[in-house]
Amino acid sequence: MRILQLIDSLDIGGAEKMAVLYANELAQLIDKSVLVSTRKEGALKKSIATNVSYHFLNRQGFFDLSAVKRLVQICKEEQVTHIHAHGTSIFIGSLAKTLFPKVQLIFHDHFGSLQRRQVWKYRLATFNADFCIAVNEEIASWNRQNLKLSSFYLPNFSVISKSVCSNEDESNFMFTILALANFRKEKGHEFLFQVAQELKLRGVKAVWHLYGRVSDFEYYIHLRTLREQLELTESVLFFENESDLTHALHKADVAVLTSSFEGLPLALIEYGLAAKPVVVTKVGACETLVQSEANGFVVPYGNAKEFADKIEYLYRNPDKRVIFGERLQVEVSRTFSAKAVLSAYLKLLEKMHDR
Repeated sequence: MRILQLIDSLDIGGAEKMAVLYANELAQLIDKSVLVSTRKEGALKKSIATNVSYHFLNRQGFFDLSAVKRLVQICKEEQVTHIHAHGTSIFIGSLAKTLFPKVQLIFHDHFGSLQRRQVWKYRLATFNADFCIAVNEEIASWNRQNLKLSSFYLPNFSVISKSVCSNEDESNFMFTILALANFRKEKGHEFLFQVAQELKLRGVKAVWHLYGRVSDFEYYIHLRTLREQLELTESVLFFENESDLTHALHKADVAVLTSSFEGLPLALIEYGLAAKPVVVTKVGACETLVQSEANGFVVPYGNAKEFADKIEYLYRNPDKRVIFGERLQVEVSRTFSAKAVLSAYLKLLEKMHDR
């Protein structure tokens, strides 16, 4: 197989990171792994493995036929058998298949907000897709019903350096709470600030490390202003647009998700692979991984007191942090490791090719 991962940008984000992960991990398993960014490069470019063939189309506008022709030329030169189009890149993938019909086109649907979808836009974008991979069963079902497209649930995966799996860091004197979440409203940073305030009032000496891409600049500026108003400047630190999270995961004592809306966040998979104890909101598919009191804690969104209770419990019980982290690592590795997901992925491609 010679598989091309197609993505519209290499900014830091879930779909973008998955495109790079697929390209990097498949490079070790198939004849040729190709990655194409259509519209924009970004921080994730430096994460691309050296054995991945990378191309940038510099697409200008929605109907850039010269970019479509360049994509087709790349497919021919690299002898591509499959285009794996992530998110919005499916439209240019469909156009390319019109000119290069022998390639198999896969639509990878990453986005979880089904209520706001306009069916006609998805039908237009996927008119040439052979089948769909969805990040949860609900999205797969939506594609089957609305697009009449063969759709399969395949979970996200991540890859974590072995060095981050240790919970020991002699230089880490301050209890560190990590939040991996792009800076946009549904990620719940205002709720996070409420939890930080509650812990500060209780005398819990902790520092919060907030890593993410600035997706909504106005919201991000609001958060920085709010942090000052709440007198959290010394305890809540922003790390914007960082692509390498190895150090962040290594330093963390506890990892959190404070979202009001999620599918199954890639951050939770990364927390698990790094063996971090977690406190997460009761949203999306988080409870499929985290069982309260067994391998972490799940708290209803908006309940800052209970969320703070769980963090304080882990703060005061380092032995439980180790136990919960190790248990979550086992659970995540079983289903969401690169080995598990890519094995299922390649079997799916073979099955669809034989149809």
